[in-house]
Amino acid sequence: MKNSIKIVSRAWAPGDLVKISKTRWDGVSSEALGVVIYEIDNPQQKIFPAVYVFDTQAGEPREFYVYDLELISAAV
Repeated sequence: MKNSIKIVSRAWAPGDLVKISKTRWDGVSSEALGVVIYEIDNPQQKIFPAVYVFDTQAGEPREFYVYDLELISAAV
């Protein structure tokens, strides 16, 4: 039996549970959980796509770049 890893790529979906890794300008980092609300569709933002996420630590929705997010649980 051969072990293999399968990587699947998909778009962010509303309801996805994500880990938010934030780093401030002074180097202080923090982590929080969030729920994806929607992916921002801006044609000029294709290099650094953004997602609107409800930040549970802040208690409000915020915009995050996808490099700050890690998928914890996919929405059904």
